[in-house]
Amino acid sequence: MLATALGALVFLALMAGLFVPLEWLFPASAHRPGLRAMGVGAALFLVDTLLMEAVGAPVLDALARSSGARTLATVGLVFVLSDLAGYWVHRAMHRVPWLWGFHALHHEAVELSWLDAWRQHPVDFVLHGVAVGVPGALLGVSLGELASVVVLRKAFTTFLHANVRAPFGPFFWVLASPGFHRTHHGADPADFNTNFAGTFPLWDLLFGTARRPPVVVEAPSVS
Repeated sequence: MLATALGALVFLALMAGLFVPLEWLFPASAHRPGLRAMGVGAALFLVDTLLMEAVGAPVLDALARSSGARTLATVGLVFVLSDLAGYWVHRAMHRVPWLWGFHALHHEAVELSWLDAWRQHPVDFVLHGVAVGVPGALLGVSLGELASVVVLRKAFTTFLHANVRAPFGPFFWVLASPGFHRTHHGADPADFNTNFAGTFPLWDLLFGTARRPPVVVEAPSVS
C-alpha cells in the first residue's frame, strides 16, 4: 500500500510539472481551478488508487487466466479491447441511474482542468478500472505486466481533461483530444451522452454517440 501511495504521489507530481505550465501557456479557456477543487482531485486520486489495489486488483486476479507467450499483437489486442470496455462502462455510467449517482461527481466540473480527470467517486473509479482490466485478465496479460501502458493511459486521461489548446485537425476522429472530451463535459446535459471514448473516437462513431464540438466563429471587430 505504501508503494502504491508513493507511486500515486509521484504520478501527480509529474502531471503537475507537465500540465500546470501547459495550462498557463496554452489555455483553451480563461478558467483557472481553485485550490479546493485541485485538492479534491488530488485526494480522490490517492484514495481511489489505494482502493483499486485493495478491491479491484483481487477481482482481476480472480478472473486472470494463466499467462502465455507475450506478443506485440496480444498486447495491442488487450489495449484495444480495454479501450472498448472503457467505452461501454463509461456509457453505462450515464445510462444506468444508480451508476450515474456515482459518476455525477465527475461531471460537477464544466470548465475542466487536468486534476478534474481524477475527480471520481471511488465506486466509479474501481468499476472502470476493473472493466478495462478484464480483457487483459482473460487473455493472460495482467495490468501489472502492462504497468507502463497503464501509466501512459492515466497520463492520457489527464491530458484529455487539461485546459489546453490542442487542435487535432484531421486526426480529430482518430485519437481523443481535450476538445473531443470537453464536449462530453459541456454545460448542456445532452452533451453528457456523447464522446464517451477514452482513446479511440471510433467507438463513438460506430455506436452513434459521436459529436463534434460546434465551431465558434468570432464576429469581425468594428473599427
